[in-house]
Amino acid sequence: MSHSRPRAQPSPPASAIPVERVREERPSDETWRADALAKSRHSRLADHLLRPVEDRDVGRSAAVCAAVTRELLRDFAPALILLPAAQRRRAQALTAYALTLFDFAGQSGLEGERLSQINRWEYDLEEALVGRPVGQPVFVLLASEQERQPWRREGFDRLIQCARHRVAVARPRTVEAAAREARELGGALAEALLGRAAPPPLESFAAALLRVRALQNLGESLRRHQARLAVEELPEAWDAAGRPDRASLARLVREECRRIRPLLTAQAVGPAIPQPFRTAAGFLRRAALRLAGQIERRGAAIVETPPRLDLTTRLWLLLGARWLG
Repeated sequence: MSHSRPRAQPSPPASAIPVERVREERPSDETWRADALAKSRHSRLADHLLRPVEDRDVGRSAAVCAAVTRELLRDFAPALILLPAAQRRRAQALTAYALTLFDFAGQSGLEGERLSQINRWEYDLEEALVGRPVGQPVFVLLASEQERQPWRREGFDRLIQCARHRVAVARPRTVEAAAREARELGGALAEALLGRAAPPPLESFAAALLRVRALQNLGESLRRHQARLAVEELPEAWDAAGRPDRASLARLVREECRRIRPLLTAQAVGPAIPQPFRTAAGFLRRAALRLAGQIERRGAAIVETPPRLDLTTRLWLLLGARWLG
């Protein structure tokens, strides 16, 4: 994301990746922000991130990003408690940025319009990282963290590229493509958060968490024709109710859980996790395994009633992470 690059022309509708960026071209008003989120499943969350903040107040911005992150992560949110305060704030800023980035990517409408929204969000990121944040909470917090410890921009580059890919490819075609997509997104998030390239086991671990969360959200993603299950396993041939055959869906859910579990073993994950993150990663690993078990047992019913961890289970998992790592 270097500023030494020449200005790119507006991107045409995407048919392939990579896609050219549009730089330094801003809308004349803020209506594009609200319109882009009109039909998003995250609209209410992202509205908080897009709301202007008076006087670029870092404390208020951090509070907004923290609240949005807890709501988005849901069962995984208690892991934030186990992070050092500085790393917790960075995780919240990164999550808030990624939320709106992928909200833009998942909108209905023309590819060119969605890419334009992503380009503008990238432009605002670049402005924040050189000390000129716009007035939204996420950019105020990103800029504050940049001053304390510079972000690794390669991670953000990968993250933005993943969003552009999501625009061009609504659903992965094959099982291998679905796994590769999740691994690339997980690796991008890990790299941006850690400040260095993540080793392959850590990328796979992050991908497994994303895949569990995607299964929890399967009902809504099916309604939007954006399920992260491969088209070769779950074709776009739906019944009159707009849902796949339940027996087939249950089988595919079980198969996805079977593919996820090896990525969550302590042996596969432990050595790749940097020390400040190990306790939180221990919670995430146990929570993901518990959720995968519930998802597998529930089968196709997760479309109507996705599993959640109750308070007692979360507390036990927190204690286990603190004492066992």
